[in-house]
Amino acid sequence: MALAEVLTSSITGLIAETVKSEVAGNIKISKPRFGSFVRVDSPENEISVFAIVFNVITNPPDSVHKPSALGLTRDQLRVEQPHIFALLKTEVHAQIVGYLDWQTKAIYQHLPPQPPEVHDFLYTATTDEVMKLSSEFEFLRLLNGVVSVPADELMAASVREAARARAHGAPADQAEAIATAYLIEAGRAISQLFRSDYERMLSIVRKIKPANVG
Repeated sequence: MALAEVLTSSITGLIAETVKSEVAGNIKISKPRFGSFVRVDSPENEISVFAIVFNVITNPPDSVHKPSALGLTRDQLRVEQPHIFALLKTEVHAQIVGYLDWQTKAIYQHLPPQPPEVHDFLYTATTDEVMKLSSEFEFLRLLNGVVSVPADELMAASVREAARARAHGAPADQAEAIATAYLIEAGRAISQLFRSDYERMLSIVRKIKPANVG
């Protein structure tokens, strides 16, 4: 099921609006996690573009319908003013880090030859796709260029998501060891990437420590 629909795209990034669904009369929106890997299938270009979520923003649709504090719980709002949730829109902002060529079936860990098309759909990347995209650490260099959120937090979150994918796809008795091994490998890569900035390197490594994977 699609998470969102692309509204704006470029070679380096995209903005997509989440798809709303109705469950038992309530509006439901699936929001991707900070640092998670997502995929946009682009049939016109015969590629699937992969990106990492760096922000999720919920706003009113225009300057007229502005939310205000009502002093009600979400359950009370659903009963008394259910239309409020329908008026909000949630946007997913993501940095592109790779793509899948539909002809060669190969995943590349660099920017795609074309951006996704507007109105293409955005999905959660599969465990296998995340593992392939994060097998090398070139994606961290692209994330380092994000300026609208703290890049250190984004890099650490994406590494944790990649470790979680490895744990999810592993036998239960091996999951923790596999995730930890990946985090150690990521720590070494970060040490090389930021070897000229020891304090920053140390800060990022601390944020990806195994205790944060669960």
